[in-house]
Amino acid sequence: MSDGPPQQGELSVPPPTMTARLASTVLLLEAFAVFFGTLVASVLLPPAGVGRGPVWGLGLALALVCVLASGTARRPRGVALGTGVQVLLVLSGVVVALVATEAGLAALVVALGFAALWWWLVSVGRRIDADRRRWAAQLAQRRP
Repeated sequence: MSDGPPQQGELSVPPPTMTARLASTVLLLEAFAVFFGTLVASVLLPPAGVGRGPVWGLGLALALVCVLASGTARRPRGVALGTGVQVLLVLSGVVVALVATEAGLAALVVALGFAALWWWLVSVGRRIDADRRRWAAQLAQRRP
């Protein structure tokens, strides 16, 4: 095979795109969840002594981090960055749960749900990408 684009009749090994697509999707959905969670937190946390400015600042920053991490999912360290975002969001869910008890527990459950979804979809994406590479290699060996 050549280093350039595949010629007619030549088989190329597909890049690991499914992992990136699934990871990117989870992070974008999570950005929406963080934004709407920030709306709720801006109402629930001020009576607990936390100002609305810091709540909005942190919430919008976390949503932006999710969007930016989504854009890096195709890069080599993109999945690692997304995993770091998951840890950050679970920790923020713990903090909100400690401050706003019952409603904060909902934030923690949502954060844990997204972390579980992240783990599952990244593992499924990696399996799909590995299968695609294996199938491409098998097809390449069958060709004369």
